[in-house]
Amino acid sequence: MQCKNCHAALEDGTAVCPNCGEPTQPVAEEGIGKKLLIWKIVMASLTVIVLLVVLIGAVRYGTTGSILPKKNDIYCKDSYTVSDEKLNTSAGSKSFEKDMDKVIATMGSHSLTNRQFQLYYWQEVRGSSYADMDSSQPLDQQYQDPDTGKTWEQFFIEEALKAWQQDMLLLEQAESAGFRMPEKYAAQFETLEADMAKMASENGYTSADAMLQKSMGKGCTFQAYREYMWNFYYGALYWSDRMKTLEVSDAELENYFLRYESTLKTSYEMEITKDSGKLVDVRHILIMPEGGTKSEDGKTTIYSDAEWEACREKAQKILDQWLAGEKTEESFSALATANSEDPGSKSSGGLYTYVYKGQMVQEFEDWCFDDSRQTGDYGLVKTSYGYHIMYYVFGEEGWIRICRNGVQSEKAQTMLDELIAAGVMKVNYKNIVLAEADL
Repeated sequence: MQCKNCHAALEDGTAVCPNCGEPTQPVAEEGIGKKLLIWKIVMASLTVIVLLVVLIGAVRYGTTGSILPKKNDIYCKDSYTVSDEKLNTSAGSKSFEKDMDKVIATMGSHSLTNRQFQLYYWQEVRGSSYADMDSSQPLDQQYQDPDTGKTWEQFFIEEALKAWQQDMLLLEQAESAGFRMPEKYAAQFETLEADMAKMASENGYTSADAMLQKSMGKGCTFQAYREYMWNFYYGALYWSDRMKTLEVSDAELENYFLRYESTLKTSYEMEITKDSGKLVDVRHILIMPEGGTKSEDGKTTIYSDAEWEACREKAQKILDQWLAGEKTEESFSALATANSEDPGSKSSGGLYTYVYKGQMVQEFEDWCFDDSRQTGDYGLVKTSYGYHIMYYVFGEEGWIRICRNGVQSEKAQTMLDELIAAGVMKVNYKNIVLAEADL
């Protein structure tokens, strides 16, 4: 996978980019996520795109025979999955609902129920890509480790528990620091229930619960899903902000560059060397001209001087509106969301990050990479697309920016490892119950 913020090559399932510190983006849509795939919620900037469920077919999980000698608590059951056949009976369904509210893990003041665990488990399964795992076959009938008898189902149970433990630790850190969920994400959670109900209706489901249960098993509910998503985003966004405050010395920058010099040359859309130039962050509001006539070959649109002037005046009016206000990056972002005609950045407040030379059209780049450019600079730029109202956010030599992010990521990971080592999680494996789900 690739980070859509800084374009770094990442391992599948990376939650926070180690290079830019931002929560990672899913494959299908723009947004942040925790190993998010197309089936999961995509929290795009200022727009929630909810649960695009692609039904390929049900994968049935049943019980398995005896496995090799038990070596830890996770082997207390050969299979943790309750079949749909059993759930379709009245007795089986009632028993399962009771099981869903059983606590399966605790850590400090936090507890994890089966209902919440469904999300963690299927998140790990869906976010995985192991060459020796056959996702078309029951996971409780395939050995992940033949030497110990551990099945893939048991493996993903362990991974899901680790994910929950990490989420709770970061949640505690964020709450202790008094962290506030950024407004744009908090606003999305406010409308999440209505958005998911609408998505469910559009896809032929009777409710958000029914839609979730198709992909996450019958135990899943919207409330469990919302809590799961909030806990992750709240902790991940806090940790991302904290990571960016970690101090990095010149010696640490140099050492990181020397260690990863060959990787830096191949892991980005641009080759990162000490001579590769700046990476800049910029916001813009694109206003496109209206009218025009087609060229003889019908491939291009030609605009008159009057049409271009009308476009410039419209752009200038929006710029004047910004100048008459607080003249902040936040107010510029709001105007971009409301007015920009660039689909690639409109939802993110006109923001482009880690822009390098050769990525944008010439006039756009000439403005961005002007040696005199400073944070807060603004202006109007005409390109073949229209008039761009520009706001310069930040720029720095690429290798320094990437290496600083890398060092901060390593330091943050060390801190996180220490938190995890100190966090005592108790698990009652006998209480774990999983529902079947469509992959």
